[in-house]
Amino acid sequence: MKRLILITGIVLISCVLAQGFVPASENPPSNRAYEQTESVGGYVLRDVGGRLTVFRGSEKEPYMITDTYTSALPRADRLRLARGIEVESEAALRRTLEDYCS
Repeated sequence: MKRLILITGIVLISCVLAQGFVPASENPPSNRAYEQTESVGGYVLRDVGGRLTVFRGSEKEPYMITDTYTSALPRADRLRLARGIEVESEAALRRTLEDYCS
């Protein structure tokens, strides 16, 4: 179990380092995504400006903008991101980002 957690952490860190992290202030996404983010808690992943973007709770400002281009993802994933993918916890967020970044 500890090994799995360690491997997950290493993969997540590698993903973030490999794909890069763009602070929200450097690359503001379109207002369309702000209006659609209505989750009460947890996190919401969306396609904003062609990139995988994470919002925290019902906040309108992005929590994280990754360099993962959604155009490289399968069509089904792009459709889910267009609607918004809700995850309840930070652990679930890490797993979901690992899936999309690798």
